[in-house]
Amino acid sequence: MELEQFQAQSDPTGWMEQISQSTGDYYYFYDFSTGLVHFTWNALKATHIFQLEKPVCTLEQWCEHVDDRDVSRLKRVVEDLLNGRLKSYSFNYRVKNCCGESVWINSRGKAFQNEKGKIAYALGRLSSGAAREEERFNSQKLREELEGYLTQAHPGFLLLIGVDNLRTLNLKNGRDFGDALLRDVKFILQDEVPEGCEVYRISGDWFAVNLPDLTAVKVSRIFAKARERLHGQCTISAGCVSFTDYHVDDKDTLLQYVEFSLEDAKNHGKDRMSFFSPENYEEQLRSLELKEELRRCIDEGFTGFSLEYQPQLGLGDCTVYGAEALLRFTSPRKGRVSPAEFIPLLEQNGLICEVGLWVLKETLQACKKWREVMPGLHVSVNMSYVQLTQESIEEDVLEVLRSSGLPGDALTIEVTESMQLQDYPYLNKIFHRWKEAGIEISVDDFGTGYSSLGRLKNMEVDEIKVDRSFVTNIQRSAYNYRLLSNIIELANGSQIRVCCEGVETVEELEVLRKLKPELVQGFLLAKPCPEDKFAEACIRIRNLDLKKEPELPARQRTEAGAGEELAGVQDDVAEIILNAENDVFYLSDLTSYELYYLNPAGQRLFGVQDYKGEKCYKILHGKNAPCDFCTNDVISKDSFYIWENQNEYCGRHFLLKDRIVQYRGIPTRMEVALDVTKQEYVSQNARERLFFAEKIADYLDTLSRHADFEKAVNQVLASVGDFYQADRAYLFEPASEHDGHWNNTFEWCAQGVVPQRDALQRVPPQAVSRWMEIFKKEQSVIILNLAPLQQASPHEWAVLERQNIQRLIVAPLRENGTTIGFIGVDNPRTCIHDDTHVRVLASFLLARIRQDRNEHRYQVLLQHSNEDLLQSLQVGFWSIRRDQGKASRMIVNDTMEKVLEFEQSDTPVQRYSYWYDRIPEEERKTVDRALEQMRTAGTVVQVCFPWNHPRLGRVTLRFSGLVLEDGEQYCKWKGYCRLVD
Repeated sequence: MELEQFQAQSDPTGWMEQISQSTGDYYYFYDFSTGLVHFTWNALKATHIFQLEKPVCTLEQWCEHVDDRDVSRLKRVVEDLLNGRLKSYSFNYRVKNCCGESVWINSRGKAFQNEKGKIAYALGRLSSGAAREEERFNSQKLREELEGYLTQAHPGFLLLIGVDNLRTLNLKNGRDFGDALLRDVKFILQDEVPEGCEVYRISGDWFAVNLPDLTAVKVSRIFAKARERLHGQCTISAGCVSFTDYHVDDKDTLLQYVEFSLEDAKNHGKDRMSFFSPENYEEQLRSLELKEELRRCIDEGFTGFSLEYQPQLGLGDCTVYGAEALLRFTSPRKGRVSPAEFIPLLEQNGLICEVGLWVLKETLQACKKWREVMPGLHVSVNMSYVQLTQESIEEDVLEVLRSSGLPGDALTIEVTESMQLQDYPYLNKIFHRWKEAGIEISVDDFGTGYSSLGRLKNMEVDEIKVDRSFVTNIQRSAYNYRLLSNIIELANGSQIRVCCEGVETVEELEVLRKLKPELVQGFLLAKPCPEDKFAEACIRIRNLDLKKEPELPARQRTEAGAGEELAGVQDDVAEIILNAENDVFYLSDLTSYELYYLNPAGQRLFGVQDYKGEKCYKILHGKNAPCDFCTNDVISKDSFYIWENQNEYCGRHFLLKDRIVQYRGIPTRMEVALDVTKQEYVSQNARERLFFAEKIADYLDTLSRHADFEKAVNQVLASVGDFYQADRAYLFEPASEHDGHWNNTFEWCAQGVVPQRDALQRVPPQAVSRWMEIFKKEQSVIILNLAPLQQASPHEWAVLERQNIQRLIVAPLRENGTTIGFIGVDNPRTCIHDDTHVRVLASFLLARIRQDRNEHRYQVLLQHSNEDLLQSLQVGFWSIRRDQGKASRMIVNDTMEKVLEFEQSDTPVQRYSYWYDRIPEEERKTVDRALEQMRTAGTVVQVCFPWNHPRLGRVTLRFSGLVLEDGEQYCKWKGYCRLVD
């Protein structure tokens, strides 16, 4: 039906109602011939205009409900439509609702002509969505008023009020309730302010009013009365700023001040009013500037951020256990910024997520370096609740760990006690996945929040870090001493490690050594230091005289002394047990099963103190007869018998070590029980970790010991295949044509498995294209089920299916951003989710490939066809290698051996000493500087120096060389030598 036909209908609202119901819009129809405006019912209802028997009125009647300020505008638009100056229109104007309030509406429509070409009617749509226009208008009026007061230096205040939690109220009660509430707020505020002061709604739930000539006390009363009248409906907050106190001529600046004050009120609990504070405002500006600077530094590759590490000392053996990573930030403008200032800003803006992963990567890289000289070193990294709320945090942490090549037990993640640890299901899910990878969880600042040890035990927390407030001056606080003693005792009973922070004096350390937490850290031992100073800090700690048993101050002796002596136990046994006090140690008679000794850890775990003379099976297993799994018949005095047991009596899982020892001249059973329950998957996991460490040592030894590269690779493939209980282990390298194809160059097969190496030559690129994309991300390929690949990657599926492969783990060998090979296992039957083993082996193998390649190049140089020419010119070839902490080595060719008269039987170490020791002592610095210059310049450097020849006496040597390899722990130089005088 054509629109023109609607004018012939007696009731044009019929079709408008139908359209309105289907679209939700509010329509009207203006008939120029009759002067009548026809509305849909929902239009009048939505705009709360007026009530009529029929939704129709004349234009004049409609204008009676239009705000006087906008009537002329409305009539001008109608006149322009009638005269043809406008064909369509859209404008905002104010109408009075049924409460007498002026509300903004938007009118938008189009004029239509009849068959004679004259304007017949207009069809339009009303919208109450013009609130922004009202707010813009009100904001402009407020600014004009404010500018007048500022220009005249008029005393008074600008008051800005906001409704608290309006969004929540709307969700709970509906938007109509919220709209009505805002009308009530405005009405009450208008009623409370002095006559002549206009309350403006300037944005959403914000209302502003200029209050000239009022004091701060009177303004506070206005707010208090309004808040009281709104009690039960909502709460309100307010910000207030003086017109004159701050000498501000700019209205926009004053509006900034009042908005800041309102925000300050909301940030301090809401339902209150805050007067503007210049000090707080400046602090806020500094925070904003710092936020921008932090964001910029992150975008520029974390410039300005750095890490310092504070050593953690194991009190039992006085060795460095690990290090806590501490984030630092240095502003280009302000210098060093306190962590208490910048870390909350990172958390508020979510920037802590990016920075946190950077911290984790840097810390694990540092740990990997340190572990080369300090095996078993651990690192602790702090993590905020903001980071834990990220959906990807589980995998992000595991991916960084995998990329580092470190085992999971190298890492402890610290969370603060103030964190929402009550969110058990969410946090436990994350922690459990991390703990499956070996990562430990620590609760920092313990004692400052509300966590109980029982709650932490349920969460399988591995460590608590006692806040320094409990440690400071503990030698003078009996209360703190008793409190910390109880914490440590309860933690030991829950198998939770204790680390005491903030140890700053010798007296504090002496007390802690009596209380026996496992770990301590603090300025007394070492201040936080950069990565390159950490080893030096550890050396200083080792040089401290910490093993001497301390004497407690007299006031502590009576409290600490009780129960410390192990009555009836020989000193050597007592020392053994004390050194391993967190594990359960006991001695029992081989025949009568009577307990001779049960250490404090065992007493706490089994809840006994009076155990002597009792049967071990009664105390430790709750049985009335010897255990059917007792090992008395199989243990010996020569070595430990190692086994495991699920103790149903105490609900714990133990790894056990049994042996016969002499106690008071009697052969006695000694058992050491290691509680591994806190990883519920543990017993298997613990053995895997131990086995893993042994295997890694085997790989490293094999690859470094075997001169024959092929034998070395075949041997480590056999070892890794055996570890994973796989069908095959293999190495792939690029085909010699370098056309994207891959060759299976090495292979190990389990017994009964058909070799596949010959069939896997020139594997096409499309078969491994998905792998190559994953390798580019420095990730491994882990396939647990082959079936999904049939559709997703058919070429890959076909190659694997032909080999009966259902599962595999493959790790890349990456060099300079390029995949130069990959190593993997097919159909692993253990650790099927864990690629750590393969990744570590890939790293070792890559190093061996580089070594083999470099040695090959070197041999080619030594056997070069120009050897005769070099010999005739008396030019010798040399290579020097200096390793940190090892003797330097030197290799020479035949010419140099003859010219300098080396002994043919000399080792590389002996040759270096022979050459270097014959350099006059006063000239050695010159040679060292030349070698260092080769290292720093990266180019060929030449040096001449005297040398004491064994036959010719003092001669002059000319050395020309450069650095070819510059590692973190070693440097290798190569070059030529000539005897010139």
